[in-house]
Amino acid sequence: MSLKKWVAFLRDAAGHEETDSALKQMLPGMLVEQAAAVLLANVNIFVMGFISTEALAGVGQISTLNSILMNAFQAFSIGGTAVVARSIGAGKRDEASGTAASGLLLGGLFSLLITCLIWCLRVPLVTLLFGAAEPSVIENSLIYFNYTALAPVMWFFYFQCCGFMRSAGDTRTPMMISIVLNTLSIVLNVLFSLVLKLGVKGSALAYLLSVTVSAALAFLLLQRKGSAIRASLHRNSGLRRGFRDIAAIAFPSTAENLAFNGSRIVIQVFLAGMGTVMISANQVFNSVNEVILVPFMSIYYLIIPLVGLSAGSNDRERVRDTVSHLVRRSMLWAILTGLAHFVLCVPLCLLFTRDTEVIRIASVMLVIFGIVSPLQSTCFVLPNGMKAVGDARFPMLFSSVTAWGIRVLGTWLLGVVCGWGAYAIIATQALDYVARSIAYYRRFRGGKWLRSCRSE
Repeated sequence: MSLKKWVAFLRDAAGHEETDSALKQMLPGMLVEQAAAVLLANVNIFVMGFISTEALAGVGQISTLNSILMNAFQAFSIGGTAVVARSIGAGKRDEASGTAASGLLLGGLFSLLITCLIWCLRVPLVTLLFGAAEPSVIENSLIYFNYTALAPVMWFFYFQCCGFMRSAGDTRTPMMISIVLNTLSIVLNVLFSLVLKLGVKGSALAYLLSVTVSAALAFLLLQRKGSAIRASLHRNSGLRRGFRDIAAIAFPSTAENLAFNGSRIVIQVFLAGMGTVMISANQVFNSVNEVILVPFMSIYYLIIPLVGLSAGSNDRERVRDTVSHLVRRSMLWAILTGLAHFVLCVPLCLLFTRDTEVIRIASVMLVIFGIVSPLQSTCFVLPNGMKAVGDARFPMLFSSVTAWGIRVLGTWLLGVVCGWGAYAIIATQALDYVARSIAYYRRFRGGKWLRSCRSE
């Protein structure tokens, strides 16, 4: 295939004007929201870089754990978002309001239970996972996690309320909430950590307070008069059915996310024994990677509402075409972000550290990621399209197998036994992307995932 035909393939929009129109309407707000989310994730790391390498490593370890917990509850919110989007796509607004209430009730209870459990076990958890790190690094990790361990329940309400708004076509409100979240985080981080000299404790307080305020704001704006959708138990004629439909997507998605990201914790345990430089290099790699991937991730997070709205028509061919079109769109962005990894790796690393060895290792990791970046469209966007119509079990099972069979085992063999260090993490990540892309594409072509797309 020539370059011209390949570009035409990626940009093909014939018959997808409605999807592209919705994407263009939602994308600007999501771009701002994702940029703000990346800023939130990295502002603590940025501030710690001005304190000490030990503070950077300690906060970096817990940031990985916080990211896993945050992503898990974001994955749980996929269930409510998908079911509400299908109801809206079918023109059933009252049903969507009732389903939204079911999602908040189910997820609120689940996230509260998990948050209480994590907070009670925070000290043995940090000791178990990161005990091989240097004592000063562990001390900073414990200080940070004492406060941020309370955040998961707030993350759920933030993600679920914003997800409902996006399902109803409102991306402006979530964008404004994310701006508030990040403004608070930056201001409080500078105030607590640098001005008041509270250090790691100040950064943790800034994280918790900014997330709590934003979660409360998201809920209040969802329920305000004139909102695109309001959660209402009074409009819920089938609470049990709402729980069942949401749980059928939410729990497998969460299990998949935990299995996949849980492997990152085990890898972090391996990394803890590789030295402070390797820990810091991996954290810088993750931070820079998040910055570059903002455009791609903006499309990724819109897949559920876009495909969900299409699934409301119960037209299987339309759903298949919509998913295929969105995969093409996202692949174009994945290719461009892959190129950005080559060009911007060193300049962006310099934003987070001045340690030349850390920059060297992180830059090599970024270049390797840039090579496999195009596979993100089939690795992440494709299974999200399947989840939007209820096919969540296969992605859960397969990604769990590759996360542990390729990433964890591979990192242990290459990183610990063979001494590759952090390079083993990115090498096994690339192999994981290849395996999942092949499997998800085969399932998509086979059509089994469409069995869940049925008339109500």
